[in-house]
Amino acid sequence: MIDEQTNQMRDDRDRRRFTDLLATTTIAAYVLVALGTAVATTDGAATCTTWPSCATDSTLGSLAGGTLLFWGHRAAALVTGLLVIASALAVRRVDVGRRVAGLVGAALVLFPVQVVLGAALVVGGPAGVSGLHLILAMVIFACLLVALVRALEDDARDESMETDALEPADPVPSAGEGAADAPDTGATADRPDGRIDRLKQTAGAYLTLTKPRLMWLLCLVAVAGMGLATLTGASLEPTTVVATLAGGVLAIGASGTFNHVYERDRDRRMNRTSDRPLVHDLVPARNALAFGVGLALVSMAVLVVWVNLLAAALTLAAIAYYAALYTVVLKPNTAWNTVLGGGAGALPAVIGWVAVTGGVGPPAIALAAVIFLWTPAHFYSLAIAYREDYARGGFPMFPVVEGVLAARRHVALYLGATLLAASVLGWVAGLGPVYASTSIALGAVFLRSVIRQYRRPTDEVALRSFYVSNYYLGAILLAIVLETLVIAG
Repeated sequence: MIDEQTNQMRDDRDRRRFTDLLATTTIAAYVLVALGTAVATTDGAATCTTWPSCATDSTLGSLAGGTLLFWGHRAAALVTGLLVIASALAVRRVDVGRRVAGLVGAALVLFPVQVVLGAALVVGGPAGVSGLHLILAMVIFACLLVALVRALEDDARDESMETDALEPADPVPSAGEGAADAPDTGATADRPDGRIDRLKQTAGAYLTLTKPRLMWLLCLVAVAGMGLATLTGASLEPTTVVATLAGGVLAIGASGTFNHVYERDRDRRMNRTSDRPLVHDLVPARNALAFGVGLALVSMAVLVVWVNLLAAALTLAAIAYYAALYTVVLKPNTAWNTVLGGGAGALPAVIGWVAVTGGVGPPAIALAAVIFLWTPAHFYSLAIAYREDYARGGFPMFPVVEGVLAARRHVALYLGATLLAASVLGWVAGLGPVYASTSIALGAVFLRSVIRQYRRPTDEVALRSFYVSNYYLGAILLAIVLETLVIAG
């Protein structure tokens, strides 16, 4: 019996070490992808014309730029290759399952092909080699990431970490429920100081309806879209920037208000939303609805007059997407609400581009794709932490319906898709070292936070991953702004 326990402990330790090695290999593969796109967009390969050495007549300034970046890419390739080999050797010693072994084996087979394509690219291979080189690197990263998720899930099942799915509550309380919990503000309403307090409370309630905490990130998405648009040679006028952001803030406020109005009965049942203004009748629902309509109309007026019609139309589509499609149709009816509703947050990227150019371009679509894929990787962590709250509210969020382990898998896989989409964005838009280094640093932190959810499956860790996802997106958006509007400017 003691020998069996000892062997089991040894097996568990070996599996843990293997998973740690595979996680490191996966992160290294992503670093390789991100550096590869930076080399391609900065013509770093042009400074080195031989392989595996690097013959160059570059100046010191070039060495600090393209050549240094190119050597960084080669060093990352070497480290990643060694880690892939180490992971493949570890598979032979640890019982990790056929799927994990097959995926790691695929990465091992594909990596030498990737090296050959890189060498051909350096010495002047066919034009299509660059794209194939990038695609193959992404495939290797995807194989390693899926293998990592499988290995982490196997460990989670062995340790009985999986949380069962919940059953969303069906009945929604009537509008009268919760009225007894409304704050008592009428006792001093007739006194001058009481009227002032009441006015402040009402103003604060209307501000809360607009969901101001969402505004900074969505506005930053729009600014990044405008920054990318300047790469086309279009000029960025201060009036356009101010009007686009003003119209966007008003549109976000309108969308948030409509969401508050529609979900007020469900909000009464959830701890996270039980303090919202309409729950406590601080604002009558009819007044809130009129407020939302007013914000939407003013938003349209600002965008039509000072920006352009297409930007206004897309903004109106974003309001309808969030307020009607997501809030009314998707959120209460399908576990895929977060995925399908991600377009509402992605549209500001296109709106920012359209505000500057008057049309839609590939970099804007690429940035929108990053936001769309990031949304479930971001929000599922919050939904995991508040799954019981969402179940009480009657929302069939993915962790509620499918369980925590399935939701965590989707967080990891959508994160991988986000990281790859961010690399494609850097390649399409021609972004350089600032964007690449930011993507690498914050992407690695984001991925580590998701891995930690498997190792410490608590609500606190899930919430921390949710916050890290905000930092990741905010950082890469700032990097886009820095490269396009500060460095390029």
